[in-house]
Amino acid sequence: MGEKNIHGSVFKKLREERGYKLKDVAGDVISTRTLTRFENDETSLPIAIFEKLLKNCDLTSFDYLIYYVENTEIETTEFAIRMQSYMESGSSTEIVNECMKELKKSDIKFAERLDVLNFMQLIEWNGRSELFEENKRIIKEKIESTSKLGWSEINGLINLINSASSEDYSVEYIDRVIEDCFQNIYDGNYPNSLFNGAYCMLLISSLSFLSRNGYYELVEKQCKETLINFNKLSSLYDRSKYYIDVTEILAMVYLSQNKEEGIKLANKVLKYRKTIAESISNDSYYSSSYIFFICPICISFIFCKSINLI
Repeated sequence: MGEKNIHGSVFKKLREERGYKLKDVAGDVISTRTLTRFENDETSLPIAIFEKLLKNCDLTSFDYLIYYVENTEIETTEFAIRMQSYMESGSSTEIVNECMKELKKSDIKFAERLDVLNFMQLIEWNGRSELFEENKRIIKEKIESTSKLGWSEINGLINLINSASSEDYSVEYIDRVIEDCFQNIYDGNYPNSLFNGAYCMLLISSLSFLSRNGYYELVEKQCKETLINFNKLSSLYDRSKYYIDVTEILAMVYLSQNKEEGIKLANKVLKYRKTIAESISNDSYYSSSYIFFICPICISFIFCKSINLI
């Protein structure tokens, strides 16, 4: 479910640190009583009102976003902290064993179930275990019964879809997830839009699901609609990255059907990724290796002479 709204208390801390009085920030925007209730996390405010309050503090929404991230803590379970040490040591066997022990606990919480799913995804474990399959089913049922997804549920759904086949999810369900993403991705870096990145990743995972399961007509339609929507979201953080990820999926769809449009899009993706690689390192070998081994287009269509790799 949704996380507790603490934007008011974070805003209060930011306002006081900058030396602004309550009445000066409230101004003619809202009453000091309403602002006090907001700062006590007793009520929420429309984005338009919140923007005006930030302006009265000589701040932008992006300033607030950075401050919010730096001054709030993401809740981490003891299990996740313990597992992180195994991840750092590279011990996959220990990770699998610890995850099994965690799932056998009678009082295991949903957060720990999500942690198990996440860690098994991270180590790309391909074994079979009824415990892990049951864990997936429980998470899947919980998410499907939740009307409004929170941060944890979104990331859990991303993990499930990334490893799912057409037997796990119907095309109708994935299509609904895509439409839900469209409804929850907003322009700008507003406090109520902090989930933008998660919803963008969920959208991309859903499009990838349709692509790898052969729903070419639908994924082509949804990719084109996604690109149109991204073009409208001029202030969406990391928009260029998400745009090229969707373009890559669309290129793969075209190439899988031997359509010429795929060549043009593939070259566009490769040019972008090569530019990013070169910005990271001036080493030409590094840049070429990045394109060959990271970009799925190169792996799948390495023998397509029309694609310009360099």
